[in-house]
Amino acid sequence: MASYASFKKIRGSQIEDNSIDTAKVQAGATFQLGEQWVYSERGMRCHACSNNGSCCCMQCGKCCQWSVPSKASRVTFEIWSGGGSGAGHTCCNCCSFSAGGSGGNYAKKTIDTAPGCEYTVCAGGSYRCNRRFDCGGSIGCKSYITGFNLSNFCVVGGCRGWMCNGDAWGPRTFNSGCANSCICSYFGADMGVNGSTGYKMGTSICRCHGQEMNGGEAPFIGINYGGTASEYWCTCGCYSAMWAGGGQSGLSTYCDTAQKCCAAGGPAGAGIVRITFG
Repeated sequence: MASYASFKKIRGSQIEDNSIDTAKVQAGATFQLGEQWVYSERGMRCHACSNNGSCCCMQCGKCCQWSVPSKASRVTFEIWSGGGSGAGHTCCNCCSFSAGGSGGNYAKKTIDTAPGCEYTVCAGGSYRCNRRFDCGGSIGCKSYITGFNLSNFCVVGGCRGWMCNGDAWGPRTFNSGCANSCICSYFGADMGVNGSTGYKMGTSICRCHGQEMNGGEAPFIGINYGGTASEYWCTCGCYSAMWAGGGQSGLSTYCDTAQKCCAAGGPAGAGIVRITFG
């Protein structure tokens, strides 16, 4: 026999907007938010192995298909691009310095969706997997997501470090013509934030002494790494700032013919994606 409970249902149109708040709902009665991260697992296992140039795919990105779980009707995507790699030097006997690569950029988008909808999710990598001695770093790879209710949702990579034919003073920053330099870094998003730029600190002692360089960092998630070199020394970019951090550039502090030191730039951190649904 049919019961009252078997046919009496509450329709959405019968409920006044905003009339039911959390204080009126029993604990556990609502669908809880879920969270998932997409990133290259290799980056979690060996943060500093790029120092010897043999770490395969630490800077790789990751792409996958993600399906909306049952009961979920709304999703928020947050994407960080790969950071810009650090620069090296083309001469082995020079006193010169460089700003580090800039941090990856960030974008956020919230949309309505439906269970079973599929999205292509790509966390951008960074170039490259070992140290480099050429004087220009590389811009990070973009991150993006495609699927239902999204249109051109992406974020471009962080600016590269740079040092070409510079003198001992070196550039303080180098961001011309790339996304961290007030050029649009994100598309199809509700909001976005640029990663911080790499920079080089000066000194009042001597132009070839005690110089310091730092890579930039990604918004809300990143850290940065720096390096310092004193007279008669050089410093290579050794560590990758995971996640989405800018790479370290090389520092060479003195023209010492016996040393013949080529300071190499280091790779940047790969991008990452966060998915929140409910």
